[in-house]
Amino acid sequence: MTGPLRIGSRGSALALAQSRWVAARLHEITGVEPVIEIVKTSGDRVQDVALRTFGGVGVFTKEIDEGQRAGRFEISVHSLKDLPTAGREGLVLVATPERAPVEDTLVTSGGRMLADLPHGARVGSGSPRRRAQLLRLRPDLVIEEIRGNVDTRIRKVRDGTFDATMLARAGLVRLGLTAEISEVLAPDRFVPAAGQGSLALVVGDDGSPRAAAAIAAVAQLDHAPTRAEIAAERAVLCTLGGGCHLPLGCLARVSGGRVTLHARVVSIDGREMVEASGDDTIDHAEALGLRIGAELVAKGARALLPKE
Repeated sequence: MTGPLRIGSRGSALALAQSRWVAARLHEITGVEPVIEIVKTSGDRVQDVALRTFGGVGVFTKEIDEGQRAGRFEISVHSLKDLPTAGREGLVLVATPERAPVEDTLVTSGGRMLADLPHGARVGSGSPRRRAQLLRLRPDLVIEEIRGNVDTRIRKVRDGTFDATMLARAGLVRLGLTAEISEVLAPDRFVPAAGQGSLALVVGDDGSPRAAAAIAAVAQLDHAPTRAEIAAERAVLCTLGGGCHLPLGCLARVSGGRVTLHARVVSIDGREMVEASGDDTIDHAEALGLRIGAELVAKGARALLPKE
């Protein structure tokens, strides 16, 4: 292969931290330092509108996908929870490296925990899943739309725009910002998004020797237990027909050759909830996810989802 591998990445601090980590691992494998190319996505450009209202699924991946198919770079690095479950023609999810912490965290002024926030506290969150579960626990809270990168969201808490915001623990770990965490919310209490804490390493497969070399290198970063967990979680997502804009939390865990899965759908006002859990062998992770998704539907989950 002539020339270094090229990695397409969003330009945020978190996206670049993730891409640099992948680049360093690929350097160890190939002996050649990959080149990172920054791609501006529609989700990055539009910061004054709620994500679910202007772009839907794929707002952080569409332009990267287009650049990859056009041959600008061989590899793309995504937060797996942003990756659509469909429409990936010509692109192959080659590796899911070992998963980072999965939990959601609360970042507050004064380091207060969720139970200690004052009545009617203003929480910045653009995630329907987080909104629904927060209101399930604290129906008095006022949940308001927030956009921007991690630093922007933390700053809006510090300057008093919000009393609190929620951020994935994995992102704060990757950015070295764990000191900002006021509370880590246990997954059984606050169920994470499908794929939270995981990276998706995608390669454009055009059948060329260069693509084959990229696939061979990236495949060495795959972590089989994480891949099984993701297969189960994304199968639930597929069953409900949506992406990260659903008020759905699901978390799979692999242990001793088996995978356990718990999923929860909460109405956007937090008042109604359906849950389902199960386990199976690691080889049947996707089938487990489809089964749990079907159980949620049978229990009325579709009626709790926001109307388009």
